[in-house]
Order: sequence, then C-alpha cells, then structure tokens
Amino acid sequence: MKKIILILFALLFLQPKVSISAENSQLEMSAKGAGVQGSFSAINVQERDQSSFHSGNGEVDNNVNKVEFSVTGSFLDEINAVIKYKGNRYELFYDNLNQKAEIKGFGKKGEKLILDQNLKSDLTQIFRTSQLTAPQIMSFQSDLDSATNKTFLRFFEFLSTYPIGTPIHQIIQKDDGAISVLGWENLCSSMGRQKKAIWDVTGVGTKTKYYKVGGHGFCAGRCGAGCPMFGDGQYTQDCLNHDACADVEGQQLGACSNEWTAAADDFWFSPDCTTPPSN
Repeated sequence: MKKIILILFALLFLQPKVSISAENSQLEMSAKGAGVQGSFSAINVQERDQSSFHSGNGEVDNNVNKVEFSVTGSFLDEINAVIKYKGNRYELFYDNLNQKAEIKGFGKKGEKLILDQNLKSDLTQIFRTSQLTAPQIMSFQSDLDSATNKTFLRFFEFLSTYPIGTPIHQIIQKDDGAISVLGWENLCSSMGRQKKAIWDVTGVGTKTKYYKVGGHGFCAGRCGAGCPMFGDGQYTQDCLNHDACADVEGQQLGACSNEWTAAADDFWFSPDCTTPPSN
C-alpha cells in the first residue's frame, strides 16, 4: 500500500525539472501546471560573425546575469509569457486564432519602458543566450506544444529587434490594434531569386533596390533578426522592404518607421517557408 501511495504522489506532485549548462548559460526549467518556468544566465559573447551565435562558438566572459521566464497556454488558444531581467519585466500575450499580439515592458517601479541603448544591449544579450538554450527549451518535456515553445523563443527575438526610442508597448491586432494585421505577400516561392524592395524616405521619396531573397549574409526578406534559429523562417515583402531600408539607411526605425510597422504583423502571423535560405 505504501508503495502505491508513493507512486501516486510522484505522478501527481513531482513535476519534470531539468538543470543543465548550455554554453555556460546554466539553464534551469521546471513544469508548472500547463506551462513551464525557468531561468538562465545571460552571457556576453564577443561575436565574430553572425553564425557564431547559432553554433555556440565565441568568447564568453564571466559577466552573467539571471534571466527568469515563464510561459503558459497553447498555440491553438492563447499564450502568456513573461521575461524578467535586471528588474525589468517583459510580457507577451499572443492569440494566433484571433491574430492578436500584445507586447509590454515595465521597469522596476512598474513604469512603462522606452528602449534606450542600454536596454537594447540587454535585450540583444538575452536573445543571443536564448539561441544557445533553444534546443533544450524546445525539447523540454511539458504540456506545451512545440509551436508554443517556438512562439516564446521568438518573443526574445522580437524584443531584440525593437527600435531605440520606442516605448515597449505594442498591440498588433486584426481589426483595431495600434498596428493592424494587414496581411502579407509571401516570398517563399522567390527564395534564392532577386526581388525588388521598396521603401519611402521623407523628403526624398521612394527608393528601390534588388535583393536575393534569403541571401546577402543576413537572410534578406526574413522576418526577424538575421537568419532563423530553427525551421526555415518567414519571408515576406514587408520584411524585405524593412531589411532593405535598414541596410541602406542604417536605421531600424527613423526613416524606416513605416516599414518596421508594416513588417510587425508579418513577424508574428505569417507562415514559415519550407525552402531553405540561399546563401
């Protein structure tokens, strides 16, 4: 009888837990109800090239800081995720069915965050560390489906692409959000081929330039930061337009504000391609 009770106790109350060292990130995760919670240490990696973060190569210093996170829900319903770092809190509400994403950032006293250079460096640092821990997060045994884990990891990526000077408070919604979901032109069938990017500069007018979709060393046309961590990535015309604007004008926002806004819904809701990027 005691043995049966112990087995039932283990099944009911003992949650899966993992503690590993992924490239010195000290990842810890545990299942909690219908989600997971955990932490890892953000690492300063001296980047020699973009691929070093995908492969885990690079010089690592001892300046590490704990990143705490939690995620609950389902890609088929709603996802809620929280990231905490250096006293700041970043929240994601994601509803794929109704095409709504809400991103918020709060400071130590609950004030709304406006991205400055220091915050930008922090968010880039934790995104790059999340790339190192992504395989473990994706494979962790919990009630979360793989699409939910992937959406959570893309939250790190989206924050890292946020433009300086912009409040971290954004609602992307199908009908009446601050940024509307307007649809997208999928470029998956154009992978490896030249495609014209178009953007506007105030006082100058419309500019154009041709790029090879998936190429140019930064996966041109992909929605997100550089090349994808997993899967084949999303490639759309809006994201190509913003990539081109940022490449030529040297700004994420500024002259490229309209292009960044137009690409935001593509990042969260456009489908993945099935053709690998072309170098």
